[in-house]
Amino acid sequence: MEEFYTVNQTAIALKVHPLTVRRYIKEGKLKAVRVGGNVRIALNDLRSFTQDFIPHTKQVRVQTATANKSFNFNDSFLRLKGRGVNMSKLESS
Repeated sequence: MEEFYTVNQTAIALKVHPLTVRRYIKEGKLKAVRVGGNVRIALNDLRSFTQDFIPHTKQVRVQTATANKSFNFNDSFLRLKGRGVNMSKLESS
């Protein structure tokens, strides 16, 4: 008898979120069957998916020159006025 996994079991095996597994099924990347209203993935289909699947690499954002900016109290963000403590109160203490 063939072994079947639920979406959650498959997500744990692949180390992804269950919604990601459902997206793979919807996109046709991962074969699944609906049994009694529940989605099941056959063990053989999961094995073939893991052998053929190449995950997307995350794009690394390049830091801009503003990241090298040194800290000072003249920053416009620190001059914002609100209900909480502002920098002028902190400087005077």
